[in-house]
Amino acid sequence: MKKQIILGLVIMLSFYAKAQTTQETDKSKIAFIISSKLGFAKLKQTDFVTIHGNINSAEGLVSFRMGKNWDLATGLNYSEFNGNVTISGNTASIKNSYLQIPITALGDFTIFDKEGSDSRIFLTVGGGIYANTLLKSELETISGDSTSKNLGWNFGLSTQIGAKFVLSDVMDLGIGIHSQSDISKMKKNGIAQKMEQVNALYFNIAYKI
Repeated sequence: MKKQIILGLVIMLSFYAKAQTTQETDKSKIAFIISSKLGFAKLKQTDFVTIHGNINSAEGLVSFRMGKNWDLATGLNYSEFNGNVTISGNTASIKNSYLQIPITALGDFTIFDKEGSDSRIFLTVGGGIYANTLLKSELETISGDSTSKNLGWNFGLSTQIGAKFVLSDVMDLGIGIHSQSDISKMKKNGIAQKMEQVNALYFNIAYKI
């Protein structure tokens, strides 16, 4: 968690410095990014053991070019966490549905070609913060099912690293690793919870205008 915080701060500071010092030769561009993620996470909750499970999400972002190598993106993310837990000797399954609002700095850097040439493959890095709400929590047991809604808000930090492939002047394809952890807990009805060590593989496609 400490390493993730440090990496996030370094990325944000680097983004700020680049945005202040870089002179953009082209007009600023806006891009629409659609992304999907699939991975694993840990859920910590009051009166429960740590629950290990899988997480999948769909995300839509609007990205604004802020310098030669950096963008600032925000939008909406919908995620589902699925895991199993033992209650009184019986196995139960839990499914949580989250809505997230991220603000992320995204950087891209040439890998094989020299700066200024017509590069088609880029190393990408990113880091940011997010607000997160638990829309619905569903618990299935042999004795019955229960559902709770609107279980509070919290905040977290995210980082990512991957590769971007330029398909055309208006379209990019990306793939990489995304990590995030909540830095505060959701609290409602005497229950406090947060998601930790989310590690996922992401795929995205960007359309530039």
